[in-house]
Amino acid sequence: MFSPVFVPGTLFSLGDSHVSQGNGEIDGTAIEAFLDIMMKIVVHKDVNVSGSLLETADSWCIHAFNTNLNQAVRQAALDSIQFLHEQRGLSVDEAYTMLSVACDFGVTQVADQKQGIHVIIPKALFVPG
Repeated sequence: MFSPVFVPGTLFSLGDSHVSQGNGEIDGTAIEAFLDIMMKIVVHKDVNVSGSLLETADSWCIHAFNTNLNQAVRQAALDSIQFLHEQRGLSVDEAYTMLSVACDFGVTQVADQKQGIHVIIPKALFVPG
């Protein structure tokens, strides 16, 4: 997970751990759990994201939140275009097209004041054929 840091010397905390939650979390209910974890935090100064970026083995997932779901979708799209342009070398037009034809937008949550959207960008789109 990559998260932007806006303030030098900022602190980090974790909470609200879930062992299961469907996309949408429509009523604030998920399977909450106490988790005893070990975490390593690494600062990547070469990754520029304005929101959260999750990297898995097969995809990148970009999240955006807003009190208005349409604005969250817009921000997720803009953040994804920025990521594809700056980190993957696509032109802005190529990135915009890729989002429309090959990436999935989903609702992350609507359970509280912040509405969430995620964009899943498959890494397979960048593997030479």
